[in-house]
This record gives sequence, structure tokens and C-alpha cells, in this order.
Amino acid sequence: MGYRRQHASTGALVTLALLAFTLTACGSSSKTANSTATTSSGSATNGAGEGITPTTITIGEMADLSGPIPGLFQGAAYGIDAWAAYVNSTGGINGRKIVVDHKDSALNCTTVTNDVKALAASTFAMVGSASAVDTCGSPVLKANPDFPDIPAFLVQTNYASYPNVYSANPQPPGWLSTGYLWIKSKFGAAAVSKYAVLYSAPEASAFQNQSGAAKSVGYTVAYERAISPSDTIFTSDILRMKAEGIEVVDMTDTSVTQVVDFLQQAAQQNFHPDAVVTDSSYDSSFFKLLGNSSDANDLVMPLSFALYLGEDAATVPEITTLTTWMNKTHPGASLNLFALEAWSAGLLFQQALEKAGPDPTQTGLLSALKGITSFNANGLIPESNPGQKIPPHCALIAEADNGKFVRVDPSTGFLCNGTYVYNTSAAS
Repeated sequence: MGYRRQHASTGALVTLALLAFTLTACGSSSKTANSTATTSSGSATNGAGEGITPTTITIGEMADLSGPIPGLFQGAAYGIDAWAAYVNSTGGINGRKIVVDHKDSALNCTTVTNDVKALAASTFAMVGSASAVDTCGSPVLKANPDFPDIPAFLVQTNYASYPNVYSANPQPPGWLSTGYLWIKSKFGAAAVSKYAVLYSAPEASAFQNQSGAAKSVGYTVAYERAISPSDTIFTSDILRMKAEGIEVVDMTDTSVTQVVDFLQQAAQQNFHPDAVVTDSSYDSSFFKLLGNSSDANDLVMPLSFALYLGEDAATVPEITTLTTWMNKTHPGASLNLFALEAWSAGLLFQQALEKAGPDPTQTGLLSALKGITSFNANGLIPESNPGQKIPPHCALIAEADNGKFVRVDPSTGFLCNGTYVYNTSAAS
């Protein structure tokens, strides 16, 4: 199935999407996606490729908007819209305004293939795309090596190594050890010898990645269970964990609703481990779903992104810019990780396009992308190396306190004392 998204708050929804796709989309017919933006007319004649005129540059964005899980990656479409509107308000890039051609991939493999074909034939680059079946577009990208793709994220990374695919946050098979090191330093070696993992059954590779990173710094898996994306009852797990003296429960590979269910049921059973590890809990709906905020006292959230719901806005001005333009382009829409990742993809495209000069070509853009070896989306994400496709290994630690998310360590920026532990046995 390939490697899942690096951020579990994305990955948990991706898992649901892949499950729904397995159940329904394989037998469905192709759905024609509609563009929600007007594409620019005409194209350059200087070898630049399609989608560029003296005054505009058209990018393509594809996301699962309809299909088995309607609105799954709507945030990505909103995020790239917000970025384009902001850039255009400043005069565009090298005098060219950004035009976005949206495609609805509908969680359908045939539709993804057709959308990528259409965008490769009519736009300058794909920027900010997000589909749970993105691998279905890889043959088109392989056949069009001069067509750039800067996705919001990749679900299946069998084409991440293609010379025309660059990510703001590269994601080879593996996981970072930074959060596990922090937990070990706080609670001691005895705690990490009593380590349990609840992971999503459709994505066992994620368990291999995460547990591999934990084991690399001394953790021993004392209890594990693969859970269905629809599981809501964890009482038997909790009773076994309590009996076995479990001190660290890793739910990095689960949804925010499952974390809520686990925490509520753990409180009912008076089970209070040192740490319940998750990043999907960093969600604007979390405390409303949880009810009793004290049930979250054991949460430890290693996050590979700034606290974009507002907690880090004072030290990361890009959060305010993102929030402002999300509100302008899509009033009332929730800011989520998908929007942040699409915005980050837009920033990477912008930096590369500026480097490519006033008369850019697609090959020139790809060359510029390859030369970007340090990128952090103006503080939204840890430092990465998109050009050499080297992932970041930094994270911040957040906890829940009295109904609010709080940054615990470091006071600003990210911890970088861990490593990215590659899963060399993972199939790409």
C-alpha cells in the first residue's frame, strides 16, 4: 500500500479514505471533475510549457472533494486558493498573477489519472494537490518528466523520487525519533519499556515506521493491536494495558475521534499512563468532542508543524498571513493541516519560480527546485531539504492544559535532537 502521510492528523483521514476507496471506488466509474477557477488563455511560445502568458501563470491543483468521503481534502484546495490570492495581492510573481485550475479527484483512480493528464497538458505545474489515491497519477508524471508537481503531501510515495516531484516536507518511509526521545527523557527508561501501540489496520506500514523510530531509542513494544478505522471501544485494551503496567500509549496512527474515545474510556477505568502520544489531537474540534478537558491530562503531542490554530502566531507571522487569507477567500472555513501544507507547497513554488527568472520554463523551475536545500515555509514547518528530498527530523512538543493546547518544548521553533529513522524494509 505504500508509506502513509508523515503527519498522523492527515494520515488518520487518509486511512479512512483508503478504506472507503477499497470498499467502493475500485468498481466505480470515472467522475468528471470540474474546475473552480478560470484558467488563463494562451500559452508561451518560448519553450516554457503550457499555462504561462506575459501576465499570468496557471497552476493545477487536484484534491479529493467528492466521492466516498465528501470534502476529504477540501482544506488543500482552500489553502492553495488563499496562497494564490495573497500572492496576487502583492503583484504576483515576477509580474504574473497566479490562476488556479482546480480538479476534483473524487477519491477515484481513473479520475486522478485523467486529472493529471489534463493538468499536464494545460498548466505550468501542479501545486498543492492531495489525493488518497495519488499514485494513480504517477504514470502520467513519469511520462511527462518536465511537468513539475509540488504536492501538498504524498499518500503513497512510489513516485516521490521522480525528478519532477518535489515536496515542501519530503516523506520517505520512516519516522522521526525526536518525540520519543523527549518522552524518554521526561519519564525515564522504565516508562518506555512499558510501551503500547494502537495502530490503524489498513496501514501497518505506519506502525512499522513509528515503532521503528521508537525502538531505535530504546523502546520495547509490550502491547500492540491493529484497530479498524471504525473502532470506538477500547475498554479491553485499557484493562490489559492497566494490568501490564503500560506507561506510554502510542496512538499516532489514529483519528482524533478515536483518541477522544480512548481518553474518555481510560478515565472511566482510572487508567492514567505517563503519556498518550498523538498528533491527531491537535484539532480545533478536539476539546468539544472530549467534553471533560481533564481527560486529556496525559496527552503528549510531538508535532512536525507550528501551532497554526493561533498559539504560535506571535512568533510565526506566517500563521496570521495564512489565517487572514483563508478568511478572505473562504470565510468560515476551518484552518487545518491540509490547508497549511498546500500553502507551504505554494511558498515552495513561489521561491523556485522567483529563482527561475523573469521568463521561466518548466525545466528551469525544476532546476530551481533541485537547488532549494533549506526550506521551512516561513516557520510553519521544520527545516527540510526539498531539493535533495531529505526529510526534517525536528518536532515541537505540545500538551493539553485546561481546554487549551500549549507549547511545552521548545519555547519557540522545533527540537532537533533526534534523527529521521528510515524504514529500509518498506516497499515504495
